[in-house]
Amino acid sequence: MKRIALLIGLALFCAGLAVFTLQFGLARNMLISDAEVRGLPDGSYVALLSIDNQGPPDRLVNVSSDMVSASIYSPVDTMGPPVPTGSAALAVDGAHITLTSDTPLEPGTLIPLELHFEKAGIIRVKPRLRSNAEVGAAAEMGLFGLGEICIGGENGEPAPKVWLNVSDTETGWEVNIVSDEFEFSHNFAGSYHIPGMGHGHIYVGGMKLARVFDSTYHIGALPAGQHEIRVTLNTNDHRAYVVDDEPVTASAIITAEAAEKS
Repeated sequence: MKRIALLIGLALFCAGLAVFTLQFGLARNMLISDAEVRGLPDGSYVALLSIDNQGPPDRLVNVSSDMVSASIYSPVDTMGPPVPTGSAALAVDGAHITLTSDTPLEPGTLIPLELHFEKAGIIRVKPRLRSNAEVGAAAEMGLFGLGEICIGGENGEPAPKVWLNVSDTETGWEVNIVSDEFEFSHNFAGSYHIPGMGHGHIYVGGMKLARVFDSTYHIGALPAGQHEIRVTLNTNDHRAYVVDDEPVTASAIITAEAAEKS
């Protein structure tokens, strides 16, 4: 009996070690960078960061902290924003982490956060609270943010339009962006405004993937299920294009199959 109990115990230990090793290995594939915290006028804070997922598709399902109250703001996906294989970001104009504190936080404060991923497990980061002087007045905003806008169809501005065609590939999804009265350009990004010229912001499930300076973009493998892919059009100086009080945006719903996309 003791031998059987010992064998069972050893088996359970090995199984636990295998799970730990698997989660640790997946966590190593999830590289977090550019983590920072910014203060908002209402006294709350947002945590932003870049993700380089070199492993299988994942989801950010929860966030916690022993210093502040933390929650995920996900404007589209209630299951938690998807993290495709490749690059993604928690951004002001997309999914991000909302933080609240009983007392004001001083600039420079390091705020411990635990990011809970569905597959990669828990990854710990300590972003620093940046001062308003560091952040500056210019904040990138888009469909999900409350930034400055450029009104199309008035004062000599064109009225851009945009459509999406999305197809699956062996490694993910190919997004073809069709636009009218709009020119994609990398050369003037972040500089002065030229009517009808700029770049796009691309999101999946509310998670910001990148700025888009071309009419095509590749999205890596996604978690199984339905996902909204959305593109907005923005000026060179990062204002969101708006026509008839609506953001210039297009979306497509795709379905990722676990057997084919994981």
